Amino acid sequence: MGTKDVVQAPRRDDANENGLKEEQSGQRQNQKTQVQSKVTSRRSVLQKGPMTVMVLKAAEPFEYESPEGGKNTMFHATVVTASQFFQVKVFNANLKEKFTKQKVITISDYFECRGILEINKASSVSGLDQKSEIPNSIVKRAKETPKIDCLRKQASGTFMYGLFVLYQKKVNKKNVIYEIQDNTGKMDFVGNGKWHIIKCEEGDKLRLFCFQLRTIDQKLKLTCGNHSFIQVEAGWRNISFPERQIILSVF
Repeated sequence: MGTKDVVQAPRRDDANENGLKEEQSGQRQNQKTQVQSKVTSRRSVLQKGPMTVMVLKAAEPFEYESPEGGKNTMFHATVVTASQFFQVKVFNANLKEKFTKQKVITISDYFECRGILEINKASSVSGLDQKSEIPNSIVKRAKETPKIDCLRKQASGTFMYGLFVLYQKKVNKKNVIYEIQDNTGKMDFVGNGKWHIIKCEEGDKLRLFCFQLRTIDQKLKLTCGNHSFIQVEAGWRNISFPERQIILSVF
């Protein structure tokens, strides 16, 4: 009489352990989503084919110094597909209306450089009268800010986007050192040029667009470039009272 193979169900402890490993792996992956690696080619690659995306958010237009001389206007945006998201530099301010939150658009003849999309006046952007089903996990990843301890592990030259709390700032003659922090640590970013002095207070939240990690005085810091942008958001303000401290949220 033959014996039957017995398939043993995984123990509850094993299942929990496997689930924890998968969750931790996903968290580590999410820490890398807002960081554009230096390993990616420095060259902009033309993408001819159309890509349909949904606009997640778009910042206000701002002026920047054109390589050809003079000032031009651009804005930053975040778009998502069913499987991934992209940070976008839009060098045509006339397209701002098309980059409305949750609007579905098709883009073509755009460039991709270091994982960041670049749309200029030769690019084609058209709106679509339809809805796009985007997984919540993709939207969540697109909105996440990399932790500072994750930034410290990135290579010099890496581009970063994210929302941070301003811990303190030190005003110098040629620049300002802004110290940002989260629950994993602190990091400096150097503001110069148009970002030398911005109206912000300690405790405010600063949303950084297209900042680059650089090693300065043997220390990794965030630096601003020609396409960098800072959006100041009302944050947490510490107000001291005798014998206790109350934290108020400013909306």
